[in-house]
Amino acid sequence: MKTKKEIFEYIQNSTNWEIVPNNITVNVPLYLKAGYELWSAKIQDICVVFASVKDETIDIRVHQNAIKRLDELTSCHTVLVFDKLDSRSIESLIKKHVPFVIKDKQIYMPFALLQIQTQNKKKTPLREVALTSDADMILIGYLDNQIHSSMIIKEIAQAIGRELRATSQALNVLEALGYVQIEASGRSRYINFISPIEVYDRLKEEAKSPVKYSFFAKDFMDEKVYSGFTALSHYSTLIEEKIKTVAISHKKLTLQQLEAMECDEDVAEYKFEVWDREPSVFAHKDTINPLYVLRFFKNDEDERVQEAVEHLETKIIEKLRDMNERD
Repeated sequence: MKTKKEIFEYIQNSTNWEIVPNNITVNVPLYLKAGYELWSAKIQDICVVFASVKDETIDIRVHQNAIKRLDELTSCHTVLVFDKLDSRSIESLIKKHVPFVIKDKQIYMPFALLQIQTQNKKKTPLREVALTSDADMILIGYLDNQIHSSMIIKEIAQAIGRELRATSQALNVLEALGYVQIEASGRSRYINFISPIEVYDRLKEEAKSPVKYSFFAKDFMDEKVYSGFTALSHYSTLIEEKIKTVAISHKKLTLQQLEAMECDEDVAEYKFEVWDREPSVFAHKDTINPLYVLRFFKNDEDERVQEAVEHLETKIIEKLRDMNERD
């Protein structure tokens, strides 16, 4: 039977984290006290409540609802604790990105960028997880049907134009956040995504703009990837603005080159957006991927813009539903 001391020692030995126990200071409903033994602790200054499951025969969905309630009550990250758990239940918890620990077997804490199967004895430093630019780009490719489940890391690296190490790190972030599962088979690791609709719904809340900053300039290059209002006009019936918007990677030009290009808006030919990634990846011909366009204009108050965005979103969702049905 699991105990607080055994679980804390198991986590500390597997991760090298410092765990400092403390007391729960909020009132917890009786039904939660009856179903779980609760242990509060600080892990590297992150507040965590461990909910040790008393009856492991209960449907896993009950535990998923309980952990949401505990998160709300304690304002901490809640982690379920099991003695053992079948593979289907493990898959369900990971799919819903619910943190859990299985004594002497597995630690899954997506809020801390950690999944350890302790047969491998991997040690990962604790840090909060955020969607990186490479991870976000992989999801854009998946929703655009240019990346799919069962691909290996090398294939995904080629698709996003990044080196293997950077791609592997991005996929680890996506696994910690519950977007993918990584399965090892021999020397290869295969990537399996959650459904496109789930990815799309989560990205609407979690994704950030890739634009670092923008400036006005005159023309300077032949090949361009159009962005901003120019891209929205391409994907809709909106009339294009006089000054075209172009996206470029922050790695394309030096600071000195950018400063030399910049000019006043009234004499500019283009508005340049400097991105934290290569905007041509998953572009549609010479225009950025429409998924980025939705992100840029979702909060625009112009009624014409919102009408164009809604029309574009409807087409994208129809495509995602077709992908779901094929899967």
